[in-house]
Amino acid sequence: MQNEVLVRTVSALILGVLVLALTWIGGVPFRFLAVTIMLLLFYEWFRIVEKKHLSATDRLVGGVTMLATAVAIMITMPLIALACCTAGAIILAVLRRIEGHDLYAPLGLLYAGFFGIAFTALRGSEPTGWMAIIIVFAVIWATDVFAFFGGRSIGGPKLAPRISPKKTWSGFLSGLAGGVVCGIVAGWILGAPEIRLLAFLCGALSIVGQIGDLFESGLKRHFDVKDSSDLIPGHGGVMDRVDSLVFAVVAAYLLSITWTGLDLTRIG
Repeated sequence: MQNEVLVRTVSALILGVLVLALTWIGGVPFRFLAVTIMLLLFYEWFRIVEKKHLSATDRLVGGVTMLATAVAIMITMPLIALACCTAGAIILAVLRRIEGHDLYAPLGLLYAGFFGIAFTALRGSEPTGWMAIIIVFAVIWATDVFAFFGGRSIGGPKLAPRISPKKTWSGFLSGLAGGVVCGIVAGWILGAPEIRLLAFLCGALSIVGQIGDLFESGLKRHFDVKDSSDLIPGHGGVMDRVDSLVFAVVAAYLLSITWTGLDLTRIG
């Protein structure tokens, strides 16, 4: 247990510092970070679902779609990136249905692609884009940490035993509380004046993030896979590390473009 926690902590600290540094820098380095995560999510998703039939054509369509989406993100053309990702997913879905196969593969294109697009778009909303990302990071990272330790130390009734047998309601509530508190602290430091609305948003992002965690757990359970890969010591794969962040980032970006006047760092 102690060794596991140490490995997880060291890995998380190293990755956390790197991600924060690139987030602060922004521009091309941050877009490269977003594209790298997106491509790794795509790779791990296809690695998980490969137990179902994936033809060479399926892999080709998926690879070309992600490459085109990545290029569009790097040259800051989010609408083109969205069009590439969506079109590729539709084409792959049609091919899969013609062959009589499931739609997990095209869903993976949307999962990875929408994250990459939302992540870069949210950060690119200057001059406060990096602040919005920091608040999202604070909520999700705190949720993960408090849920992990709260669930292990308190225990109790299971949250969703058929999806993730180890997750408990105590972990869920601990994560929610920790995410809201840390999100508020981050927002206060960054100058958000309306704390009550910020608390609501942090709570919503924490819940959405935990749904993302359960979603990935359900996917792995369905395909009888323990980890999405073994790229990160103590954590498994990139998807295992950012499953909550994927849902939270997309949710935060959708809120930012649908809620008129919303600014996670200037709420009021």
